[in-house]
Amino acid sequence: MVSAKLIVLLTIEIAAITGAPYVEPEMSPCPKIAPFTKFSADRLLGKWYLAIMIMESYTEEFVEDNVCIHGELLRYNNTMLKQIWNVDNPMFAEEHSAIVELPTIIVEEGVWTIESPLGGEINATIISAEPDDHMILVFCGVKGIDKLHMWTVVVTRKSGILAPETLRLSAILVKHGYDPKTSRIISWRDCPDYKTI
Repeated sequence: MVSAKLIVLLTIEIAAITGAPYVEPEMSPCPKIAPFTKFSADRLLGKWYLAIMIMESYTEEFVEDNVCIHGELLRYNNTMLKQIWNVDNPMFAEEHSAIVELPTIIVEEGVWTIESPLGGEINATIISAEPDDHMILVFCGVKGIDKLHMWTVVVTRKSGILAPETLRLSAILVKHGYDPKTSRIISWRDCPDYKTI
């Protein structure tokens, strides 16, 4: 089941960063990228849907997950945001399969520090954003003295994206160094438009 694999992969990568004994051999250095600073965090508040996730992998191919991940970015105070992400199976719409709350500190425009559910911190850098359309974030963690890439995500304001939109957003990723030959792509296309978070 892909959704279970996704949760295991994310847990392993967070554990590797936050000091657990497991070490992921395929994690690569965090890319050197300049944060996107055209919009303040307040323009990015509201509902988002996970459309694409990119994870470093030399052995896995393109997969489409069978769960839907959607959430909301909220202002907590002057220096903090709160992310609330819900994992849902469209077959069971009555309740969420999982809810993850992520306290988020605004380090500077386009750079956030997120408190990991397993302890430790994860850095998120916005590399592209159109407040009414999409946001692309790169997530990195620190292991010892190394800053390692964990995953890159594309979130959109609408649930599911069609092929032309996937190509447009993929072109932005390629521009920032994403290599389709060495990364696992997980996409979400057939999720309902959830009315509430």
